[in-house]
Amino acid sequence: MKIRTLCLAALAASVALTGCTKDKTAEEINKKSMAQIYSEEGTPVNVASVKTTSFQTALSYDATVNGIYESTASAKLSDSVESVNYSVGDWVDKDAVVVTFPKDNPSANYYQAKTAYENSEATFKRMSALIKAKGISQQDFDNAKAAYENAKAIWNNVNEIVNVKAPISGLITRLDVQKTDNVKAGDILFAVTDDSKLKGKVWIQERDISSVAKGMKATATWNGQEITGKITQLDLALNPDKQAFSALVELDNAEGKIPSGVNAKINIVSYENKNVVALDRKNIIFDGSKAYVFIASGDKAVKKEVKTGANFGNKVEIISGIKAGDKLITDGNRNISDGSFIRIINQE
Repeated sequence: MKIRTLCLAALAASVALTGCTKDKTAEEINKKSMAQIYSEEGTPVNVASVKTTSFQTALSYDATVNGIYESTASAKLSDSVESVNYSVGDWVDKDAVVVTFPKDNPSANYYQAKTAYENSEATFKRMSALIKAKGISQQDFDNAKAAYENAKAIWNNVNEIVNVKAPISGLITRLDVQKTDNVKAGDILFAVTDDSKLKGKVWIQERDISSVAKGMKATATWNGQEITGKITQLDLALNPDKQAFSALVELDNAEGKIPSGVNAKINIVSYENKNVVALDRKNIIFDGSKAYVFIASGDKAVKKEVKTGANFGNKVEIISGIKAGDKLITDGNRNISDGSFIRIINQE
């Protein structure tokens, strides 16, 4: 029985060893077959034609952007609102009447001022006719003129108290009152914003200030929308509280792509080359201080050393080594070497 048991164990071990040997041999054969396929048919690669493009580097900041001009209007008396003539989002011209108050408010003296103005205007007109006919003295005319101008100024002021006008042309971006609301003198009534241009302030670190200058191109991006502009003001002294330099960016928003008051990504273009080869970083092989790419030349891979410049995001500027029209190997470049036999699968 012992002899039989030992024989069975030896047989099982022999079968297991034979199975492992077969699996290993199959794996080696498979690997060898792939190598043979590459040798016979070429290593499969994808290529793309090298093109020149515009390349830029940028400093990125998050900042609130607001309309280039913004202004609010306040109540100059305490009373209930008589009417609101516009809605949020409406465009108003400068001096358009947006909110009105009752004219019979005692503190406004609306009707008294109106009567005084009309009387002084009539007197001034009579005096103007008499001075031409030399029927009055110059002093009498000057007195009538001064009284008229004073009454007119008072009337204009009173009129603006009860008829609150837009201080600038732009969009009504905020309405803080509705009809019949009770307000106090000094309360904000509405806000008007000219958002045809937007402005934003960014803070530039000391290490970056040498690469920034007034007039540099800038972009603002929000919710997939982008607008362009430039730096219009750049501080020459470090802000001690921020430990940075303030830069004011103005951006063209004529199409209203970005609303006022939102937080946008602002990029200041610190370097730009409008006619250069720029490659994805994945297509470049870095070896110490040197960089290489592979170019397809017929059915051969040619290893090219390239000189790189600036980089931004996943893009790298190529100063020399390849040119427009070269066939850059984009996929499969990690499986080849200089002079490898290749087979182009896809060409862009």
